[in-house]
Amino acid sequence: MSPEERAAAMMAKLDEFQALILNFQHHDPNEIRRVAGVARFAPDLIVPTIATVTSFPPAAQRNLFDTPGNQLLVRSHDSLGPVVQRLNTLADGLEFTRNSGMAEAGAQALDVYTWAKSYSKRRDATALRPYVARLSKVVKKVLNRRKRKAKSSPAPSPLPQGAQGFLASTVVPPKPAVDDVYPDYFNEALDRATKK
Repeated sequence: MSPEERAAAMMAKLDEFQALILNFQHHDPNEIRRVAGVARFAPDLIVPTIATVTSFPPAAQRNLFDTPGNQLLVRSHDSLGPVVQRLNTLADGLEFTRNSGMAEAGAQALDVYTWAKSYSKRRDATALRPYVARLSKVVKKVLNRRKRKAKSSPAPSPLPQGAQGFLASTVVPPKPAVDDVYPDYFNEALDRATKK
């Protein structure tokens, strides 16, 4: 199955899934504040309201609250919670899977760029130079958006044997700083690609 066919099959399954959602509404940025503001009352207010309406006949006679319908909404809300959590996890995993594949391909592309940059200096590589120029522009553009590695400060000099530093007994060792968000294989490929 090709990637396009696989994506089309997933979209068809998502259409089936969406059809199972009763009264499905698309996310509306214009209404989100109103809906969120009103919905925050629901979890703590619905159950006592059901108790009030079912226990006090004058409250039931007012027909202000649809007890059976709202009981069904509460059950639906509670039962869909794990589904929403699973969908969020699935969406996160799908995005990570997509990006992992692209990261591997990007590291390989940097290796090709490194080779091409070196090879393009030969006399017989005239035809390669426009490609190297294009690759160079892309690498420089991406590097301008990349966070630079923080320069590490020098380690403090060790204390003489038996000596204790100021407040040594209460000092918690700091967590090691994370140098970079990129994996080592990518950083190595990037270092090779950016060497002059």
